[in-house]
Amino acid sequence: MHPSAVLDLLDPASHADDWPWALVVLFAAVVTGAVLPVLPTGAVVSAMAALGHHRSWLSLGEVVVVGAGAAYVADLVVYALLLRGASTRAGRRLRRQAEAHGHLEELGERLTRHDVGTLVTSRLLPGARVPVLAAAAATSYPVVRFAAADVAPAVCWALAYGALGLAGRGVGGSPWVSVVVAVAFGVLASGAVSLVRRLRAR
Repeated sequence: MHPSAVLDLLDPASHADDWPWALVVLFAAVVTGAVLPVLPTGAVVSAMAALGHHRSWLSLGEVVVVGAGAAYVADLVVYALLLRGASTRAGRRLRRQAEAHGHLEELGERLTRHDVGTLVTSRLLPGARVPVLAAAAATSYPVVRFAAADVAPAVCWALAYGALGLAGRGVGGSPWVSVVVAVAFGVLASGAVSLVRRLRAR
């Protein structure tokens, strides 16, 4: 994207055609980051939410919808890879990542009793999502049931990080400052939850 187009995108009064492409990039980043943990997907949604609100409330809503859709698709992809297991390299890597956390049998039982609640919690807690999906795959949790139960977790996750982006927008005056603050909020939120989990485990 040309630098002038980026400036147009950051201009709330702009009607540049690059915003749809930004949403496409958001979708791709969330799906890629959820399957291959190469970037903090929550922080990406927060940054885009802050940027979207600089344009309009409608743009902010579009970010939440696209983020939720990408999270949902990513969960389906990861679940499919885990179901295939040893037949794919990605499935083997995800399985090893899940087994490193342990408690897969316990997670599977919890998922059977409270599937939506467990999936929501795993989506919001850093590092909990893949173990829960692996537990679902290990217990042959029905794919159709998973596809229905995972809608709420994806929406809750996008709303949570969208709210952090909105908070960043409130702190930062310019688009760039808002994006930086929103990313910081997203990273700090994930780090704080991870720290609390480690302290409780000890």
